[in-house]
Amino acid sequence: MAIGLAVMTLEGYDLVAFGATAPMLLQYKPWGLSLPALGALGGLTPAGMLFGALLVGQLTDRYGRRRTTLVSLVVVSLGMFTCAFALDPQMFGAGRLVVGLGVGAIFPAMAPLIFELAPAARKNLCSAIVQCGVTVGGSVAALAADVFLRGHDFRLEYLIGGGAGLLLLAMTYIWLPESPAYRGESSHVRSGPRDGGMRVVLRPPYAGTTALFCGMVTCSFVLIFGMNTWLPQLMRAAEYPLGSSLTFLMLLNLGATVGGLAMAVLADRAGSKRPIIACFIVAAGAIAALSIKSSPAVLYPIVMIGGAGAIGVQGLLNVDISRTYPVHARASAVGVALGIGRIGAIAGPTLGGLILAAGLAPRWNFVLFAIPALLGAVLALADASRRLSPHQGEPHVMRPAEEPAGPAR
Repeated sequence: MAIGLAVMTLEGYDLVAFGATAPMLLQYKPWGLSLPALGALGGLTPAGMLFGALLVGQLTDRYGRRRTTLVSLVVVSLGMFTCAFALDPQMFGAGRLVVGLGVGAIFPAMAPLIFELAPAARKNLCSAIVQCGVTVGGSVAALAADVFLRGHDFRLEYLIGGGAGLLLLAMTYIWLPESPAYRGESSHVRSGPRDGGMRVVLRPPYAGTTALFCGMVTCSFVLIFGMNTWLPQLMRAAEYPLGSSLTFLMLLNLGATVGGLAMAVLADRAGSKRPIIACFIVAAGAIAALSIKSSPAVLYPIVMIGGAGAIGVQGLLNVDISRTYPVHARASAVGVALGIGRIGAIAGPTLGGLILAAGLAPRWNFVLFAIPALLGAVLALADASRRLSPHQGEPHVMRPAEEPAGPAR
């Protein structure tokens, strides 16, 4: 658990490092970057994440979770050091692309590993705890930029990330175990070819389920990246002062952390599907409720509830995906869902910009942002109905008693 949390913290740090150093990159006179050029550099990491998530699933299913995690950490560290020692914007951009490939590859390897090592009754909670590392790492990146980079250029931020990656690589090599499914302790991997994960994910009887999961993850990423990018500006458009608007962003992520853990405990007791549906519905209701001008005592809890639903749902989806597919296709399924879902990560900020640029009344800004949450709920309901249908050929969902046992202690 500690290693998984540390790995995801590094992922969060590497993702936010670019945003934390963007003002310094603009002011770095030898490069003379313009705003469009800076935006192009920023888009390289999500592009790398998309390809990393899509490609690494098959490698993880074939060669094991631990080995793929170690290789991904090497790739991330290499990319961060490339950024730190970049001689020109092109070299820096190549480093950010490599960082994206490594970061995109880490979670399709880590999510199935945590799922397979966690006790059957705590799989959602363990996954949610590990996922908290993303927000922790983002906060650390912003803090490092604020504390260490005053009066300096951007390079130290990336040196810290690269050095932390090498340290974590050594710790992971020593202490992170392999999944029991890849240590000869389970027959689940032997029940299917290790190189057939992608074929299983994209063909019947799993093809329809895969499409629904991709849609749900896309909606989740629209909410995560859209709200984190535009919530302060949406609140300012609703005539809240800047200080309060930034407070809303902090509360959104606080609600995601605390609420995500609470929903994970509920999912471990009631199953993942109903909490996933509830998260999307709660997110839609909370975002729509922000359109009503209210006092901070009312709005603050609404923002936290919205964060729990809009951002916390992603951890539940990762576990539900892992539980649905056989072991030899599990990482491929997570990789496909997260890779396709990156479309939502790109569309979320774009959607927010279009909504604000339309000049609508402030209340409609929030109502329109609630639509992806409602769509996610519809897709989750469709998936639940599909699982309950008596038709033959539906994918088999693993029950706790069927899951591979954890490592002997």
